[in-house]
Amino acid sequence: MKRLSILFVLFLLGACAKPSLPSIDPSIDFVASLNTADGTIDFISAQQKVMESWQLDASYTGFTLVTDDILLLYGFTLKKAVLIQLSTGKQLATLDVKEGTTFAYAYEENIYITNGIENTVTLFNKKGEALKEAATGNYPMSMIAHDGNLYVVNFKDEILSIFSLDLKEKTTWDIPNSSHGLFVNGNELWLGGHGAGSSPNRVINRYNIATGELLGEIETPMMPVNMTKAANGHVFAVSHGSSTVYEISETGEVLASLKAGANPFAIATYGDNIVLAGYEDHQIYFIQSGKVINKVQVGKGPFQLVVREASK
Repeated sequence: MKRLSILFVLFLLGACAKPSLPSIDPSIDFVASLNTADGTIDFISAQQKVMESWQLDASYTGFTLVTDDILLLYGFTLKKAVLIQLSTGKQLATLDVKEGTTFAYAYEENIYITNGIENTVTLFNKKGEALKEAATGNYPMSMIAHDGNLYVVNFKDEILSIFSLDLKEKTTWDIPNSSHGLFVNGNELWLGGHGAGSSPNRVINRYNIATGELLGEIETPMMPVNMTKAANGHVFAVSHGSSTVYEISETGEVLASLKAGANPFAIATYGDNIVLAGYEDHQIYFIQSGKVINKVQVGKGPFQLVVREASK
């Protein structure tokens, strides 16, 4: 009878354990789409087909790769972010975050998470342990690291905060309100944005990354919010207000433009392709040589993309 009781308890514990998500082969390249309108992630192979889909159990609004095998998921209304191992589909750890998470960025051994309610950025290690927190401007959002610095854009403010990688504040730059989308191009930091009120942003601002001096503007209307670099060295920017992708030379000259997607926010480089997420038409666009070569239907509201090229 005692043995039966122990077995019953073990059965209950097993039944209550958090189920695993479908595993993702660690040797396979993918571009993954986080679809915020239906709470799913679609993993798309190099053959441009959905190879696996995850149904998520919480209102996640963002994700990022921490390593090739660890994915971080977070949500603005959630008090926990989670680390999931792709090769097993199992949750490895939770990160204690306050409600208001706006963005997460992984760099080397560090995970940085911004909070738009608390106006902070917090440094975590890969085990999910909080190491340090620093104050930012109003509503920190975009982040990028370069040459020992962490650059944080404050969306509802007119400053960009610059920290050391261990979150010691170094300086701030003056930037336009409602800026979003950071990209390092040589010795320049390129910054996009939405614009404020009835004045949507029409340009990408170019700054000297060492001094913060404004070097010029690149006309990319309307609302350039994300950028990626192709194999040929050209930068591709997505302007979600006009559903347009701009191809830009390394010196800042607009070379071409292409209408694609419905209200796209995310753009990435995946092998020889530029990949675009159409938020309102629920499709991932594969672009080569200025043309859409394929579309892949995904879940509702693809909002962010991450790329893993495991074979490189």
